[in-house]
Amino acid sequence: MKIFNLLILIIICGCSAQESPIESYTVIENVNIIDVENGSLIPDRTIIIKDSIIYKIGERHNDTKYKNANLIDGKGLYIIPGLWDMHFHLCWEKTNDSLLFKPLLSYGITGIRDMGGDLSLQNHFKAIIKKNPVAGPNIYGSGPIFDGNPPTFYDFTIPVDEHVDVEKILDSIQTIGTDFIKTYSLIREPELIAISNYSTANNISFAGHLSEYITPEKSIKLGQKSVEHLNLLDDIWINEPQRIDSIIMLMQHYKSWICPTLVIYHMKAHISDPYIEIEEYNGFIHSMLMQEWVSSRERRISGNSKRNPDDIKNKFSSQKELLSYMHQNGVDILAGSDFGGMPYVYPGMGLHQELALLCEAGLSNAEALASATINPAIFLSIENKYGSISEGKIADLVLLKMNPLENIENTQAIVSVYRKGVKVKKLLPTMYMR
Repeated sequence: MKIFNLLILIIICGCSAQESPIESYTVIENVNIIDVENGSLIPDRTIIIKDSIIYKIGERHNDTKYKNANLIDGKGLYIIPGLWDMHFHLCWEKTNDSLLFKPLLSYGITGIRDMGGDLSLQNHFKAIIKKNPVAGPNIYGSGPIFDGNPPTFYDFTIPVDEHVDVEKILDSIQTIGTDFIKTYSLIREPELIAISNYSTANNISFAGHLSEYITPEKSIKLGQKSVEHLNLLDDIWINEPQRIDSIIMLMQHYKSWICPTLVIYHMKAHISDPYIEIEEYNGFIHSMLMQEWVSSRERRISGNSKRNPDDIKNKFSSQKELLSYMHQNGVDILAGSDFGGMPYVYPGMGLHQELALLCEAGLSNAEALASATINPAIFLSIENKYGSISEGKIADLVLLKMNPLENIENTQAIVSVYRKGVKVKKLLPTMYMR
């Protein structure tokens, strides 16, 4: 009987322990919150993180249940949501997790939109991060790119034409687990219409380049959710500027965003300049990609490049003018670096260069910051979980020494990074902090 009673007691205690687990808290005290939704600063607040969630935000805390919390003194510091790089190429090489996750997190990038790669590799990287969120950033990815036949590039591309059952292919990649559909520069109108119809029927978006064979107006009307780069639009801006107003109106009506990736044209314009190579970051670049970078630069320096350097610089200036005009007229902007698509755009650092260039193009510091925080969350329909510092959202956070609302380069003055409430260890020093 005593043994039976003891067993009952053990069972009751075990049930009680399961019902009332020991709660884990991190408390960041006296910190200045950057409100990215309103472009303002909320001074001297305390943020309480419970497990992976922003549990409470207030002026002070005196609750005894936080007495054993991990306390962080945020006095004189600033905190922003984790950043998103909305045009990145990760899923093309199986070692990219070991090469790229560290510099991404070190630069405060806790989410990326992968714009074309191997879908099985994408799922592999997602599995690593699901098991250990602090290992790398959140990933939203397209898998293979849909282009015309023949395509611009064959790597990670599905060429489609009138001989291909587009819907059947889309069914297969959606079964494997794509987050959206990426379209490219040589796709023809019938195939884009098929993708548009599939997207509507299956509640999955498509995004990508404007096609050389389809007007921007048509692509936007078909529902292209984001336009990547300013290609084709920049030519219209120069040669048919009156069309830009109608394109802007369509983008607003159909809720189409622009991801300008100004940094890639900046690098094209300055690829022969010695300062663009950061030797201590070359180790994070896969050897095959590094060789492409070196070859591209050597061609430019030797004068064997097809493009005139002055023409490229003029085109870059024109792109900034175009983006400024689009921004002034209400087109929503996403920040992206296009790492993997342009030599000497480094992982992590490239996004911060893009933010600075967005400011050069006329965005305020607050607007540039929004393009890498709340805007991506709204675009991805995850603003209930990410994108701003609010109670109930995932605690992806970046603690800064200086105020990014005063200078956008202060986004690089990183003290610490939190991924789902866990502090990322052994960050690389950003170039800004050296």
